[in-house]
Amino acid sequence: MLAALAVAACDRTAERPSAPASAATAKSATTSAQLQELAKTNATVLGYLYSVETPYIVASFDGDSLVWRTQGGANRVAQGRTAPLNESDRACLGFKQQNPTMPSRGAERYLVCEALEPIRHSNSLPRSQDFQLAPGTLFLQYDPPIGTGFAQLFYAKRAK
Repeated sequence: MLAALAVAACDRTAERPSAPASAATAKSATTSAQLQELAKTNATVLGYLYSVETPYIVASFDGDSLVWRTQGGANRVAQGRTAPLNESDRACLGFKQQNPTMPSRGAERYLVCEALEPIRHSNSLPRSQDFQLAPGTLFLQYDPPIGTGFAQLFYAKRAK
């Protein structure tokens, strides 16, 4: 029983409370020009985890959709219509998607984000991630269904 409580407590760290709509909207309205430009130009954003030589995630805007691929673009994971999904410290464009093989779980989120405030992110995934992001920094974020794991962040840069 103690182990179950410990796991539940750890999983709660993956949950991020959303900012009140007015606060997030006010901040993103003045700082999301970078995200709007990426979407407008159908840009591709490369997400890095282990090294800058090999992208781990490739996120490509395609009209009003975002295509998410893993392993440097080899495997298509998800695609969805983009919408602003902002939080108090970040502005994001992305989508939520229900995994059809796990209908009882919540939706996953696939996001291209810009830090609005300094962000410090840590988790205890097997590869342990520790990020410090300055305002204006572009990053990719994958959120598993609430209660099933930790948010995964990836340093990002726009593909040429």
